[in-house]
Amino acid sequence: MRLQHKKALVTGASGGIGKAIALQLAREGCAVGIHFLDKAEEAQQVSEEIQALGGIAQVFQADLSEPVQAQRLGNEAWETMQGIDFLVNNAGVSYKKHFLDVTVEDVETFTNVNFKGTFFLTQTIARKMVETKTEGSIYTITSVNALRPGLGLSTYGATKGALETLMQGVAMELAPHRIKVNTIALGAFQTDITASVWQNSALLKEVNDGIPLGRFGQPQEAAAIVVDLLASGSYLTGASLTLDGGLLLMRGYGKPSPYQNEE
Repeated sequence: MRLQHKKALVTGASGGIGKAIALQLAREGCAVGIHFLDKAEEAQQVSEEIQALGGIAQVFQADLSEPVQAQRLGNEAWETMQGIDFLVNNAGVSYKKHFLDVTVEDVETFTNVNFKGTFFLTQTIARKMVETKTEGSIYTITSVNALRPGLGLSTYGATKGALETLMQGVAMELAPHRIKVNTIALGAFQTDITASVWQNSALLKEVNDGIPLGRFGQPQEAAAIVVDLLASGSYLTGASLTLDGGLLLMRGYGKPSPYQNEE
């Protein structure tokens, strides 16, 4: 119960890594705001699981592709929870598409959700932390594709890379207010987003062969790192931690091939 009397907002917390983080925060005594886009039933289930642990949970809906809704989420969560100590930016969108097939709509989707939504929610919460002299902490989940290109993931990786750069600057600007800002670049984790890989035995082997630890990460492993760092009250700010089972130490998987129009 290292986080008693603390409050956290976790985006994309209706499932996967966001859910695991929300539950782990609750186990440590933290009250949790559970953000979701369209999976209301799943978000309510997470809330009920937290309450079953004896914890406190609030559920918030917002489409983070709309800056106005991202700002509304920040304001609503802050008022409802009567302050927020921790913000965990976990929500995002990811899918593969060859660079030559990427459309204006694809670029807008990645940029609006991954970058703009995170930007304006973080700004809203950070402003309130400054106004109330809250010495808070902000963690943003990015990707190894922000640090090294992945086949079909150039646009996705670019938006996650933008978050890496953004949060380093934010860490500097908020440091005088004792607000710590860090990112965690995740590798291959077993979630719904990666189901097409880990449910395909041949593809799973190919990916696992490119990971020194030889397997996908589990959501609970990401949650443990995030919550331990929040609970430590550490000196860490402006840092990017890589949690990937050693994936970036190797060349990865897949070989580029000549472009073929899929239409």
